[in-house]
Amino acid sequence: MRRTPVRPFLVAAALGIGLALLGSAGAADPATDAEFTALVEQDAKIIQQAADAVDKAANAKEKKVVARNAGSGIKSSALLMAEYANDRITGTNKAEDARAAAIRDEAIKIYKLAADGNFKGAAAAAKDLGAIKPAAAAKKIDVTKELGELTQKEVMHNFLKTSQFGTNAEADIIANAKKATAKPADTALIAHRVLAMGELNKTVVKADNAADKKKWEDYNTKMLQATEGLLAASKKKGTAADLAKAYTAVNASCTACHDDFK
Repeated sequence: MRRTPVRPFLVAAALGIGLALLGSAGAADPATDAEFTALVEQDAKIIQQAADAVDKAANAKEKKVVARNAGSGIKSSALLMAEYANDRITGTNKAEDARAAAIRDEAIKIYKLAADGNFKGAAAAAKDLGAIKPAAAAKKIDVTKELGELTQKEVMHNFLKTSQFGTNAEADIIANAKKATAKPADTALIAHRVLAMGELNKTVVKADNAADKKKWEDYNTKMLQATEGLLAASKKKGTAADLAKAYTAVNASCTACHDDFK
């Protein structure tokens, strides 16, 4: 594992800006009903496109290559979906909690289908998410325990390019840090995805020893704080420059970790 931090002063400055914007804000609120619906629709689309790509592969050799990328994309979308759906269960609205629990449980099912190579089954399950029957019991769970051993690839693949069966969120964060053009609603969705990733990162840790684990936790905490600031910025009527600063803080927190943990 390489340990070569890059541009420490720029990263520190950007994090300082983002944490100043965040101030003393508490943990971010779960996705609103509209945001949750949009997140699920995005991931369901990715799952279906990935499964279709495998089905349309020209030959066995191509199918093997496509299936590897598609499988990662489906599992990552399902994993993130399960996490942000689980986060929606707050105990304040029984109907919303029941819907969130049902989607979470279906997302776990989709993940397992993809892990078994049943991409058609995963796509069929994703297609029915909009009309899913509410769960009888809605309680938060530890998503990672339901899925067994997970890797950072499964956690983070969702942020890759759409051509790789991701959401393009990583590229969007970088682009908007330079010049913020994203709509507030789209910014909120990106923020919720990063927050879900951060929650998963508390359990799915890429570290070889206690010192590395402490570094990982520190990086993850800074990323969560910066992303809470981004989500807050998406709800305010600020300037494009303000939004770019919030994106810059998130990008800097991600870059700092990526430079240290390859």
